[in-house]
Amino acid sequence: MTENNYRLEKEYKIPFEIFREGYTEFQKKFVFPQANVTALAFVILAVVFVVAVIQGASQYFAYFLIMVCLAMSVRQWYNPRKLRNNLFDVFRTMEEIVYRIGIGDNFVDISTVSEGNVENSAEDDEEYEEELPEKSRIPFDENFSLLEYDRFFLIFSGKTIFYIVPLDCFSESELEIIRGLKSNK
Repeated sequence: MTENNYRLEKEYKIPFEIFREGYTEFQKKFVFPQANVTALAFVILAVVFVVAVIQGASQYFAYFLIMVCLAMSVRQWYNPRKLRNNLFDVFRTMEEIVYRIGIGDNFVDISTVSEGNVENSAEDDEEYEEELPEKSRIPFDENFSLLEYDRFFLIFSGKTIFYIVPLDCFSESELEIIRGLKSNK
């Protein structure tokens, strides 16, 4: 299928607030559960070492292991939040990026059309176009999933690749095409 056979092709921008909500929902679904389980495992391990100290184990080594476990637990809890805040800071500077979604019969293509705030002259246009990332093709397979929220869609390919598509950029008929992707997989 060529690009001309898309059922829907549309350009859009992602406002910062929608990006924030979308990334937070992604983390709630895939990042926080694993981080919280790992943090809890370190807390439980620290409790085991506390019990060992109470029962008379080598205190200095047990105290060291308790501190390591608690530090690792805090790290597991803190790192996803720090990453999210850093990503938000970067996205604020890139908010004018234009994306394109193309929906075919058994895939979704998402690409970057322009970098927004970047200024370039006419002779730099060809070189500039080469710097844009290639489009991502997401096939409708077992890794594909689509979630709809009040203000955006999250399109997933597995647990690591996701795309945020704001609802307010699309007409009702275009939204129905996107919603129909749930039944295509």
